[in-house]
Amino acid sequence: MNMFLSSFYGIIDSKNRVAIPSAFRSTISNSDEKTFIFKSLKYECLEIHLSSKITSIIRSLDEKDFFSKKNDHVKTAILSDLEEINIDKDGRFTVKEHLQKFSKLSKEIIFIGKGNHFEIWEKKLGENHKKISRAKFK
Repeated sequence: MNMFLSSFYGIIDSKNRVAIPSAFRSTISNSDEKTFIFKSLKYECLEIHLSSKITSIIRSLDEKDFFSKKNDHVKTAILSDLEEINIDKDGRFTVKEHLQKFSKLSKEIIFIGKGNHFEIWEKKLGENHKKISRAKFK
């Protein structure tokens, strides 16, 4: 199973493009799946998922209780903002302005691997998130 592991720094260029770290690009290309971005429901960051994970999320919500309003709200929150990203030959994609505003992205960013997906954070917010996460286990 290919996974998104580790953390990498990057930038948003003048054309609002980000270059996905080569380790993450390799995981994406080895999967041969579509790649999606959406606003995190937990943090002020962006989440990147492969289509198999999106399918798994939908299936698990449908299996719990298809008629649940709570599950419907979760599906609406994720799927209504879900966007497929097109990665160019140099491993870059454009981050739309509304996603940059939501996640407070500036020029410097950090990619944080989460196993089956990865997140894109504004650099200082992401570093702080990593610090807080580590402190929770001391």
